[in-house]
Amino acid sequence: KTSRGFSATRSDRNKAKTIINNLAKYSPSDEPAAAYYTDNSNEANRSTLAGKWTLIYTDAPDITSLEGGPLSTAKLGRIGQECNPPSIKNVIEWTRPEWASSLPFSGGESSRVLQKVCCEGSATKDNPRQVDLKIAGLELSGVNNNDDDGSGKNAGIGGSLFNGPAGFFESNPVKLQGPLTAPFGKFEILYLDDGMRITKTYQGYY
Repeated sequence: KTSRGFSATRSDRNKAKTIINNLAKYSPSDEPAAAYYTDNSNEANRSTLAGKWTLIYTDAPDITSLEGGPLSTAKLGRIGQECNPPSIKNVIEWTRPEWASSLPFSGGESSRVLQKVCCEGSATKDNPRQVDLKIAGLELSGVNNNDDDGSGKNAGIGGSLFNGPAGFFESNPVKLQGPLTAPFGKFEILYLDDGMRITKTYQGYY
Protein backbone atom coordinates (compact mmCIF):
# COMPACT_ATOMS: atom_id res chain seq x y z
CA LYS A 1 0.00 0.00 0.00
CA THR A 2 1.21 3.52 -0.83
CA SER A 3 -1.19 5.59 1.34
CA ARG A 4 -2.68 7.36 -1.69
CA GLY A 5 0.84 7.79 -3.09
CA PHE A 6 2.20 9.60 -0.03
CA SER A 7 4.55 6.75 0.86
CA ALA A 8 5.15 5.48 -2.68
CA THR A 9 8.69 4.51 -3.63
CA ARG A 10 10.16 5.18 -7.06
CA SER A 11 9.38 1.55 -7.92
CA ASP A 12 5.77 2.01 -6.78
CA ARG A 13 5.41 5.13 -8.92
CA ASN A 14 6.83 3.36 -11.97
CA LYS A 15 4.37 0.49 -11.49
CA ALA A 16 1.50 2.94 -11.11
CA LYS A 17 2.54 4.75 -14.29
CA THR A 18 2.60 1.47 -16.22
CA ILE A 19 -0.88 0.57 -14.98
CA ILE A 20 -2.19 4.04 -15.84
CA ASN A 21 -0.76 3.91 -19.36
CA ASN A 22 -2.32 0.49 -19.94
CA LEU A 23 -5.72 1.57 -18.64
CA ALA A 24 -5.64 4.72 -20.77
CA LYS A 25 -5.59 2.54 -23.90
CA TYR A 26 -8.94 1.05 -22.91
CA SER A 27 -10.84 4.08 -21.67
CA PRO A 28 -14.51 3.49 -22.57
CA SER A 29 -15.13 7.21 -23.00
CA ASP A 30 -14.02 8.93 -26.21
CA GLU A 31 -15.16 12.37 -24.99
CA PRO A 32 -14.52 12.32 -21.23
CA ALA A 33 -14.54 16.13 -20.92
CA ALA A 34 -17.99 16.44 -22.52
CA ALA A 35 -19.64 17.61 -19.30
CA TYR A 36 -17.55 20.79 -19.57
CA TYR A 37 -18.14 21.58 -23.24
CA THR A 38 -18.72 25.28 -23.59
CA ASP A 39 -21.41 24.75 -26.24
CA ASN A 40 -23.56 22.63 -23.88
CA SER A 41 -23.50 19.66 -26.28
CA ASN A 42 -22.98 17.02 -23.59
CA GLU A 43 -24.93 13.78 -24.13
CA ALA A 44 -26.68 12.42 -21.07
CA ASN A 45 -26.09 8.72 -21.84
CA ARG A 46 -22.29 8.79 -21.58
CA SER A 47 -19.98 8.46 -18.57
CA THR A 48 -19.62 11.89 -17.07
CA LEU A 49 -16.96 13.81 -15.20
CA ALA A 50 -19.71 15.44 -13.14
CA GLY A 51 -20.04 14.19 -9.57
CA LYS A 52 -17.95 13.76 -6.43
CA TRP A 53 -14.59 12.00 -6.75
CA THR A 54 -12.23 10.73 -4.05
CA LEU A 55 -8.47 10.56 -4.53
CA ILE A 56 -6.93 7.09 -4.19
CA TYR A 57 -3.48 7.77 -5.71
CA THR A 58 -1.35 10.73 -6.76
CA ASP A 59 2.29 11.58 -7.35
CA ALA A 60 1.70 15.35 -7.38
CA PRO A 61 4.09 16.94 -4.86
CA ASP A 62 1.64 19.71 -3.95
CA ILE A 63 -0.62 16.96 -2.58
CA THR A 64 1.90 14.44 -1.22
CA SER A 65 3.57 17.22 0.79
CA LEU A 66 0.37 18.02 2.69
CA GLU A 67 0.66 15.27 5.29
CA GLY A 68 2.68 16.47 8.25
CA GLY A 69 4.35 14.66 11.11
CA PRO A 70 2.84 13.23 14.31
CA LEU A 71 2.59 16.68 15.94
CA SER A 72 0.83 18.43 13.06
CA THR A 73 -1.94 20.81 14.07
CA ALA A 74 -4.40 19.00 11.77
CA LYS A 75 -4.70 15.49 10.36
CA LEU A 76 -5.23 15.09 6.63
CA GLY A 77 -8.53 13.42 5.79
CA ARG A 78 -10.36 12.88 2.52
CA ILE A 79 -9.00 14.50 -0.64
CA GLY A 80 -11.33 14.81 -3.58
CA GLN A 81 -13.01 16.89 -6.21
CA GLU A 82 -16.56 18.09 -6.67
CA CYS A 83 -17.49 18.55 -10.33
CA ASN A 84 -20.73 20.40 -11.03
CA PRO A 85 -20.27 22.03 -14.47
CA PRO A 86 -18.91 24.59 -14.90
CA SER A 87 -17.71 24.44 -11.28
CA ILE A 88 -14.79 22.27 -10.15
CA LYS A 89 -13.86 22.34 -6.46
CA ASN A 90 -10.69 20.71 -5.14
CA VAL A 91 -11.58 19.52 -1.64
CA ILE A 92 -9.25 18.77 1.27
CA GLU A 93 -10.67 17.66 4.61
CA TRP A 94 -8.75 18.31 7.83
CA THR A 95 -9.58 16.40 11.01
CA ARG A 96 -8.45 16.59 14.61
CA PRO A 97 -5.01 15.03 15.19
CA GLU A 98 -4.88 12.13 17.64
CA TRP A 99 -2.54 13.95 20.01
CA ALA A 100 -5.13 16.71 20.50
CA SER A 101 -7.99 14.41 21.53
CA SER A 102 -7.67 15.31 25.22
CA LEU A 103 -7.39 19.05 24.65
CA PRO A 104 -10.34 21.40 25.18
CA PHE A 105 -11.70 23.31 22.19
CA SER A 106 -10.37 20.69 19.75
CA GLY A 107 -13.72 19.43 18.50
CA GLY A 108 -15.07 15.91 18.14
CA GLU A 109 -13.27 12.89 16.73
CA SER A 110 -15.17 13.00 13.42
CA SER A 111 -15.36 16.79 13.14
CA ARG A 112 -13.60 18.21 10.12
CA VAL A 113 -12.73 21.42 8.31
CA LEU A 114 -13.34 21.47 4.56
CA GLN A 115 -10.97 23.53 2.43
CA LYS A 116 -12.14 24.04 -1.15
CA VAL A 117 -10.22 25.68 -3.98
CA CYS A 118 -12.94 26.78 -6.39
CA CYS A 119 -12.35 26.72 -10.13
CA GLU A 120 -14.30 26.98 -13.35
CA GLY A 121 -13.72 24.34 -16.00
CA SER A 122 -14.23 24.41 -19.76
CA ALA A 123 -13.60 22.04 -22.65
CA THR A 124 -14.21 21.82 -26.40
CA LYS A 125 -14.91 19.03 -28.88
CA ASP A 126 -11.63 19.87 -30.60
CA ASN A 127 -9.81 18.56 -27.52
CA PRO A 128 -12.34 16.25 -25.82
CA ARG A 129 -9.94 14.93 -23.16
CA GLN A 130 -8.70 18.27 -21.79
CA VAL A 131 -10.31 20.54 -19.22
CA ASP A 132 -8.99 24.09 -18.85
CA LEU A 133 -9.21 25.64 -15.40
CA LYS A 134 -9.65 29.15 -14.06
CA ILE A 135 -9.33 29.94 -10.35
CA ALA A 136 -12.52 31.44 -8.94
CA GLY A 137 -12.12 31.53 -5.17
CA LEU A 138 -11.69 29.71 -1.87
CA GLU A 139 -14.17 28.25 0.61
CA LEU A 140 -13.72 27.11 4.22
CA SER A 141 -16.50 25.32 6.06
CA GLY A 142 -16.87 22.91 8.95
CA VAL A 143 -18.72 19.74 9.88
CA ASN A 144 -18.89 19.48 13.65
CA ASN A 145 -20.00 16.21 15.21
CA ASN A 146 -19.11 17.16 18.76
CA ASP A 147 -21.73 16.25 21.38
CA ASP A 148 -23.96 19.05 22.63
CA ASP A 149 -26.01 18.53 25.76
CA GLY A 150 -28.68 20.90 24.48
CA SER A 151 -28.18 23.43 27.25
CA GLY A 152 -27.36 26.21 24.81
CA LYS A 153 -23.86 26.75 26.17
CA ASN A 154 -22.41 26.15 22.68
CA ALA A 155 -24.42 28.90 20.99
CA GLY A 156 -22.83 31.86 19.25
CA ILE A 157 -19.20 32.57 18.41
CA GLY A 158 -18.03 31.52 21.86
CA GLY A 159 -19.79 28.20 21.45
CA SER A 160 -18.37 27.66 18.00
CA LEU A 161 -14.87 28.19 19.38
CA PHE A 162 -15.69 25.74 22.18
CA ASN A 163 -16.39 23.13 19.49
CA GLY A 164 -13.00 23.60 17.83
CA PRO A 165 -12.06 24.78 14.33
CA ALA A 166 -14.76 22.63 12.69
CA GLY A 167 -17.42 24.16 14.94
CA PHE A 168 -16.17 27.66 14.24
CA PHE A 169 -16.23 27.25 10.44
CA GLU A 170 -19.57 25.46 10.58
CA SER A 171 -21.05 28.56 12.23
CA ASN A 172 -18.89 31.02 10.29
CA PRO A 173 -18.14 29.64 6.82
CA VAL A 174 -15.74 31.61 4.64
CA LYS A 175 -16.33 32.18 0.93
CA LEU A 176 -13.83 34.30 -0.98
CA GLN A 177 -14.85 34.87 -4.59
CA GLY A 178 -14.27 37.92 -6.72
CA PRO A 179 -15.79 39.09 -10.01
CA LEU A 180 -12.77 37.94 -12.04
CA THR A 181 -11.16 34.57 -12.73
CA ALA A 182 -7.58 33.75 -13.71
CA PRO A 183 -5.99 30.79 -15.57
CA PHE A 184 -5.21 27.92 -13.19
CA GLY A 185 -3.76 25.22 -15.42
CA LYS A 186 -5.48 22.28 -17.06
CA PHE A 187 -5.73 18.52 -16.86
CA GLU A 188 -6.10 15.64 -19.30
CA ILE A 189 -8.56 12.82 -18.68
CA LEU A 190 -6.78 9.56 -19.49
CA TYR A 191 -9.53 7.20 -18.36
CA LEU A 192 -13.19 7.62 -17.42
CA ASP A 193 -15.99 5.22 -16.64
CA ASP A 194 -18.94 5.41 -14.23
CA GLY A 195 -16.84 4.65 -11.17
CA MET A 196 -13.23 5.63 -11.85
CA ARG A 197 -11.26 8.33 -13.59
CA ILE A 198 -7.56 8.97 -14.18
CA THR A 199 -6.29 12.45 -14.90
CA LYS A 200 -2.92 13.96 -15.70
CA THR A 201 -2.02 17.55 -14.84
CA TYR A 202 -0.31 19.87 -17.28
CA GLN A 203 2.85 19.43 -15.17
CA GLY A 204 2.76 15.68 -15.87
CA TYR A 205 1.47 14.42 -12.50
CA TYR A 206 -1.36 11.95 -11.92
